[in-house]
Amino acid sequence: MKRLIWMGSLFYLLMGAIKVTVAAIVTVLLPLYDRDYTDAGALIFIEFGASIIGMLIQPWLANRISKKTMLHIGAIGVAICYILIAFLPPWSILIVGIAIAGFLGGIIESVIAAVILEGLQSNAAIAMSRLEIAFGVGSLLFPLAIGMLVRSGLWNYALLGIAVYCIFLSLFVRFSRFEGVEPLFLPRHLTDLPHVVPATAASSGPVGAVVAAAATNHPSARLKRLWVGGSLLLPSFVFLFFLYGATDIGLVNYLPSLMLETGMADAGTAPISVTVFWAAMIVGRMFAGYEAERIGYRRYLFIHWSSMIVLLSLFALNRNPLLSYILIVLLGLMLSGLYVVTLVYMKKLMPKNIARNTSIVMAGCAIGGGLFSVVAGRMLDTLSPSYVQWMMAIVALFSLITYVLYAKESNMQIEQTELTSTERTINS
Repeated sequence: MKRLIWMGSLFYLLMGAIKVTVAAIVTVLLPLYDRDYTDAGALIFIEFGASIIGMLIQPWLANRISKKTMLHIGAIGVAICYILIAFLPPWSILIVGIAIAGFLGGIIESVIAAVILEGLQSNAAIAMSRLEIAFGVGSLLFPLAIGMLVRSGLWNYALLGIAVYCIFLSLFVRFSRFEGVEPLFLPRHLTDLPHVVPATAASSGPVGAVVAAAATNHPSARLKRLWVGGSLLLPSFVFLFFLYGATDIGLVNYLPSLMLETGMADAGTAPISVTVFWAAMIVGRMFAGYEAERIGYRRYLFIHWSSMIVLLSLFALNRNPLLSYILIVLLGLMLSGLYVVTLVYMKKLMPKNIARNTSIVMAGCAIGGGLFSVVAGRMLDTLSPSYVQWMMAIVALFSLITYVLYAKESNMQIEQTELTSTERTINS
């Protein structure tokens, strides 16, 4: 199982680099190709769109080919794309390379998340937090590497380095064996999850019973009960991840601009805000899983979404540079575990069709981030930056409302299930 988590962390390190590749190299590419920022926005949109398609198509592929094959082909494909981009092909071919890399990255990310959630016996939030730490490290180190190499004119060597890393990952997956969870990688029509994780083996840990329940259902079984308290549970999670993506990606993309436009930083110091934010996210992810397992997922999510509303409101009101960086650190700490804890909580409430549900909500997250980036960019061109800051706070408020509504309903469902089980026991 440790090898499985290590594999997930290594791939999420790659995912972190892929997600920031366009943003990291766009300032170098535009002068070389004589393009403007409209073209840069198109590149980011294409990468996001291709990633979403990859996430959505992954469950369909999982029914036909093994997950190891998907990871193997995905890593080799990303390596080829990055080598192609490093040698500066014509603009149209560059766009195709970025799109294919985003598409394969979406498949890889959703495969890893599904395998980890399906295979872990306990402490799923802790394991997923480790993956997110690796993602944050990749997102932090790759732009720094690009920045250092730009001065010497060797920025494309960073892309070649990622390509070499992809080849390593491909070989690692090809020749690794994962003990008792190896059947998780098989095509769904060939595997039978009851033999992968015995129900008795999942009795330890806060999510043990949930994993045991998932293991006793064949993956091809459909959700029999989507309705919870009068509303659809899965769409509620999709909307929540949509809002999370808007908050997370919005902060990462627009923190420097907001710091600059509000006068809290100049052009030279504004980019530091993103580094501070990512550093806080990485530190927060080191402890997020343990905190969530200790206090419970529902309480964790309520506390952190509530804190996001307060912090984003203070960030909108504040104009003091020192206080702004303190708020950025706190925002990174509060946001750090929301993604993985919500993902594990969703698995707890919907133990069937984990791979499909994971891909859908991850796509919702990417869509939310992409749409927010477009809207926020237009707002910054025409309105005061405070409008964007308050919009982030409103998004956090909607996130809390959505969470509270479905959390109450899911609690009613759990209580009703327990009551029904008790009645059946008494009658028998």
